[in-house]
Amino acid sequence: MVEIKDGIVNEEDFNSEGNVKILWILKEANVSPEDIDKVRNLCEEFREGGHQKNALSVPTFRKMIYTSYWILHPEMEWSDIPYANEDECYSVVNKIAYINVNKLPASNVSDDKKLAQVFDENKHVLLEQIKSIDPEVIIFGNTGKFFIDKMESIGWDVSSENKNDDDPNAHYFVTPNKGIAINAYHPAYSRLKDKDYCYSIVEKFKLYKTIQN
Repeated sequence: MVEIKDGIVNEEDFNSEGNVKILWILKEANVSPEDIDKVRNLCEEFREGGHQKNALSVPTFRKMIYTSYWILHPEMEWSDIPYANEDECYSVVNKIAYINVNKLPASNVSDDKKLAQVFDENKHVLLEQIKSIDPEVIIFGNTGKFFIDKMESIGWDVSSENKNDDDPNAHYFVTPNKGIAINAYHPAYSRLKDKDYCYSIVEKFKLYKTIQN
């Protein structure tokens, strides 16, 4: 199997003036058995429109795109957001970063015990990857459990974490001079409608901006 490259989709757009630097941290890539030895670069795939056709049919991509677009356009109403496969909305992928805990090809069902082992073996590399990306908004897609108590090593203070046991999608912490990290469900989580999933995250971002101002 060949390691799948991830990170900042488009360096120029991600680091452009005024952009909110969003980093999604998900679990692993769902790869068909015949493609496990294929060399892949997720950044190139997104940048070149490789996932635009399935941006509506794949929940992970759809909710990532909608949430990111809404964060960058917080004044918009949900009903006004373009469809994820339309150029205007899909192009938001160029302004974000996206990494997986497991860099190797995997199936459509993740094993958290195996992921925990992968994280433990590669945590220094993963934490350095986050540090080098230097995001303002981190969205953990059901991966916060691996990272949160390690984030202080790269300057993210988790002492002010806000928890709500009734809504795991609402856990977040704000680190002054760094940004906000949100411990959300995985975007593929089927029990939350697109609007509800995105709204929960965007509301935390708006609260963070209010605090900053």
